Amino acid sequence: MAKGHALLVGLKSVDPASYNGWDGTGGCWGCELDVDNIERILKSLDYDTKILKTADATRNRILSSLYRAADNLVADDIFVFYYSGHGGQQPDLNGDEVDGKDETLVAYDREVIDDKIHYALTRFKAGVRIVMISDSCNSGTNYRGRMTVSVNEQAIFRPVARMPREEVDIKAQLIHLGGCRDGFTSAGYQHGGAFTIALCEAWQDGAFAGTFQDLHEKICELIRSSQKPQYNEYGHLTDDFRSQKAFAVIFAPPVEGPVELPIIDFAPHKAEITQPGRKDYYKFIVAGEGKYTVETEGRTDLLMALYGPDSETKLIARDDDSGTGWNAKIAADLSPGTYYVRVEHYNSQSGTGAYSIKVVK
Repeated sequence: MAKGHALLVGLKSVDPASYNGWDGTGGCWGCELDVDNIERILKSLDYDTKILKTADATRNRILSSLYRAADNLVADDIFVFYYSGHGGQQPDLNGDEVDGKDETLVAYDREVIDDKIHYALTRFKAGVRIVMISDSCNSGTNYRGRMTVSVNEQAIFRPVARMPREEVDIKAQLIHLGGCRDGFTSAGYQHGGAFTIALCEAWQDGAFAGTFQDLHEKICELIRSSQKPQYNEYGHLTDDFRSQKAFAVIFAPPVEGPVELPIIDFAPHKAEITQPGRKDYYKFIVAGEGKYTVETEGRTDLLMALYGPDSETKLIARDDDSGTGWNAKIAADLSPGTYYVRVEHYNSQSGTGAYSIKVVK
């Protein structure tokens, strides 16, 4: 069964002795908080996480953590590499950059150039899904592999330069989300980076159901600074990875559209979660204002969320065990409109089971 792992790196300062007296605090006040917020998202999806903050985030620890993950993960596993901190540029020494500059992540003791990150990620096995997220300056292409897809407005399209003979393409599949274009800055505040703040707002405490490209587009809508977030793909992405829900560990079957539920006093709709990670979607139409109850029945441990009116993303309520036994139950005063319901198993990694659902006024 697929597993989720993550390396989360955040630095609010660097070692002045390693950077000629510069301590790196400016703009990075909230980088450790960024890590905490991303960990909260991934923990809710049962990821195993390794965290490196500030003094622990040395160049060697970052790279060795990437190597270790590459050794341990296998096809269908997903790995998230998140970085929040300063991003820099250095003169390119091996001729693989058209602009003559290597992009870097500024670790606590010295910079990590994109060539080193590329080498680490080439060690991952074929079929592993990698998501690299960089909330830093110069983060448009701070993974330096051969870009296969770029869908960014005003992106810097960098043609393949002369490639060193030792160049090795990535075997895994990689989606890269960057906070800004190369040569530009990413804004940072006391409560976090502008890019990560927008990502967390887009996530809506788990209500977001789109792909990574959808997430990128939502971040672009929400971000409050002038920076241009970036989306790139590397390696041979499968349709499953490209179309999966962002950060999902297990591929869920495609959703064909919400099943419409009548508002009744009897005969609930019968359904079954047949695969781990599956989510069932329903809708119902409220013609008159009043109090409505949506509830499940059966022996399956379920989570349920209610959205609306006339919106599949505006959360009204979420419930776990307010119904009988392990069943979910939401009672709410609703105005006329269309409402949407999402039902999933409490255990997204292995849970399956039959249930029924009904809406009662």
